Amino acid sequence: MNILITGITGMHNRGVEAFVIPTIEQLRQRNPEIEISLLTPTPDYDKIRLQNYNVNLELESKHLQTLPQSRKKHLLAKLLPFYKLPLTSPLIRNASAVIASGGDVFSPEYDISPHLKPLKLALEAGVSVIFLAQSISPYKTDEQTESWLEVARYSKLITVRERLTYKYLTQDLGLSPELVKLTADPAFLLPASPVEQVNNMLKSYGIKGDRPMVAISTSQGICGYALGLDYSQHLEAWKKVVMMILDELDAEVLIIPHVQKPVPKSDDRILATLLLRELNYNPRVHIAGADHTASEFKGLISACNLVIAERTHAAIAGLCSEVCTVAVGYSVKAEGIMADLVGSDLINQGLLIPIENFMNTKLACETIRDCWEKRQQVSLRIQNELPKVKDKASNNFDLLLEAIH
Repeated sequence: MNILITGITGMHNRGVEAFVIPTIEQLRQRNPEIEISLLTPTPDYDKIRLQNYNVNLELESKHLQTLPQSRKKHLLAKLLPFYKLPLTSPLIRNASAVIASGGDVFSPEYDISPHLKPLKLALEAGVSVIFLAQSISPYKTDEQTESWLEVARYSKLITVRERLTYKYLTQDLGLSPELVKLTADPAFLLPASPVEQVNNMLKSYGIKGDRPMVAISTSQGICGYALGLDYSQHLEAWKKVVMMILDELDAEVLIIPHVQKPVPKSDDRILATLLLRELNYNPRVHIAGADHTASEFKGLISACNLVIAERTHAAIAGLCSEVCTVAVGYSVKAEGIMADLVGSDLINQGLLIPIENFMNTKLACETIRDCWEKRQQVSLRIQNELPKVKDKASNNFDLLLEAIH
């Protein structure tokens, strides 16, 4: 069996890594002989991250080229009826199934067309298409909606990682519950680094462990996703929140740059460094700035007493670790994933802060203070619900292989 995974935006985004590694592990647990290939824009870097997983990494653009339409018609006129497959990459044509990964790459906050292209080529070649653990916000235009539906309607399976997306696809878009299944994000199955290694990493960052610790995951790119958000005001909001944590909670702060793409708009280390400068390099504020794996970041987050995260998979790392986690959200994914695990009651009590409210620093600080006070209660709720969520995450792969067979 040959599986081709698309929707990969590169392991510089540790959320992608946190999604992909459990996907590979879960598939191999069920079928050790399965051959897995990934289309990625950064195969050289991703090879470092996935060197122990025996997967084929292919440059995405190389396999999405097709002949111009006029040239294709000319060749097909000569070859038909003997040649019935489109002139696309053998990697796509020969796959048992093409799996659309990516989490939220089909949401309207992004350009969905590049991620639809390999799926359309697969359908043309008669290859099964499966959407894996997606979050999809309501589309803003009929054109965008129909663009996704023209692929989704003909897919074998669509699993979604939270209830809000499930309702949108089945109720608003009218897709069958036989096609759409509610699961959870595979990242809930990602293992964290061992405790001894985590303790050594913390010591290497000058964290002695004599104070409580708050992890924050700041997003360099969020101002681009949340239209109208001012970058300097966003930085100022984080500065005031961190100062409150230092002064009132008497805690250490560990900044988790979960996305480190080599472009300024997507490198969280840039915003993290600016924040350090604004705080005059306060010795109780630290950046976990090494080239950490997703598992290492998860281990660092697990050592904290509170997590405040703009990056979704940093929030998932906190939830997985049974740490009280406050998500700062701009789309359906944060609300949906948080609500499915901790419940709407705690969401309404401050575990989700819409990014617009976070910019109101008085409101943001009040919310975080309140979450700090009830962090043990929240951790107990997470602890009780987490096994169910992990079962849902694992079910992705039972459903996937059943659909292929």
